[in-house]
Amino acid sequence: MSQTNQILELITYLITIFGVPFAIYSYLREQKKQREEREYGTFDALDDKYIELQQLCLNYPNLDVFDTPYKNPITLSEAEQKQEEAIFLIRISIFERAFLMYQREDDYAKSCQWNGWDIEIKEWLNRENFKRIWDLNTAYFDQKFYNHYQEISKINAP
Repeated sequence: MSQTNQILELITYLITIFGVPFAIYSYLREQKKQREEREYGTFDALDDKYIELQQLCLNYPNLDVFDTPYKNPITLSEAEQKQEEAIFLIRISIFERAFLMYQREDDYAKSCQWNGWDIEIKEWLNRENFKRIWDLNTAYFDQKFYNHYQEISKINAP
């Protein structure tokens, strides 16, 4: 019986020695997988909203709300100005969401995905019609988001 006990004790030690590192490895692998799924979820959610915004732009082609500005924008009626404002506020909301979501993510997500958003926001801040709506609605933005781009606007100002 003592030899059986010794064998069982040895097996217990082996399970402990190999089981604990395997459990830690499995846990870390699962954490990485969950982080990657969150990153993809962030990208996917923003992509869906951006596509909806582009569709909205297509529905109002006379407004200067596309990514590339009109060379000679038309004078808008009051109703069209309100539509343009609403589309810009949706755009700002998407930008704000991207800013807040990517501030939570790790360096990989920021370096791979955030850079494009940052470039686009900076480009929009150089457009007069967008900047006007931005300036009129600053009280409604997340303060970190607003402060970040306000500093950029000052740097890029003529």
